[in-house]
Amino acid sequence: MWETKVFEIREKMKESFWDLPLEKLNEKPSEEEWSIAQIVLHLAGAEKRFLTLALESADNHSNSSENNPVDLSVFDDPSRKLKAPIEPSSDFQRKEDLAHALEESRSYTLRFLELYTKKGLDKRSMHHHRFGEMPIWQVLELLGKHEQRHIIQIEEVKRRIM
Repeated sequence: MWETKVFEIREKMKESFWDLPLEKLNEKPSEEEWSIAQIVLHLAGAEKRFLTLALESADNHSNSSENNPVDLSVFDDPSRKLKAPIEPSSDFQRKEDLAHALEESRSYTLRFLELYTKKGLDKRSMHHHRFGEMPIWQVLELLGKHEQRHIIQIEEVKRRIM
């Protein structure tokens, strides 16, 4: 299910900001908050980190005696603030830069899906800094829920800066 859903979510995310003028893409609602461009860079960086971890774990044949899915409901509540481990650049971003970052990060997901299947990764796990041991295949749910959460954030930023 998440194998196809992540592509639908990515399209919604791109549609949520693509028609905005550059100035608005780079405008922060406040000094402490991210611009839409920073959110997009964060999403691209997170996808790259999540899928690099999944690919390395799959390549290393990381097995787990307990391969229970982790609870990702933390992403379902946008009012619950989470601290990102890496702060995205606040440099002015062009749409081409954002598109390139998203294409590059998506190549990791495509590689993962070309190399592995859910059945092939059954009983295999990876370690995530926030969630601990999790089934490798659940990385797609993690990616999708993470982007869904930030689509809501993008819409909130748009409401505040427009």
